[in-house]
Amino acid sequence: MTNINLLPGNIPLEDLFADTKEGIYMETNRSWSIDDMRINFQFGTEIAWEIKNGKKGNLIKNATYTGNTLDFWNSCDAISDKNSFRIWGTPNCGKGQPMQVMHTAQGCSPARFKNIQIGAGYKK
Repeated sequence: MTNINLLPGNIPLEDLFADTKEGIYMETNRSWSIDDMRINFQFGTEIAWEIKNGKKGNLIKNATYTGNTLDFWNSCDAISDKNSFRIWGTPNCGKGQPMQVMHTAQGCSPARFKNIQIGAGYKK
């Protein structure tokens, strides 16, 4: 299992929000599923917020996003700067029988992806 990082862009996070008319800002993956060929995937997050006219709006619980890996990465149109860069990790790579234990790390700044299939349970 490799460690994968998305290099920071040059947009302050506040400007990334300000430049987004409508969207969902998602944080903290809590579930994931990806096929053996690493083509199709689905991720679930613990928390998210609506973005309306450049500002955080309503809280969204259990937001999900799904798609095709190549289409997903090609839809990335903005990455925030190094001030927002964080390293995250998991204690295992999620493969093998029995389960393999191998720490992994993924680093990135918040990024914007356009035309992604999403689902969510709204909490008002």
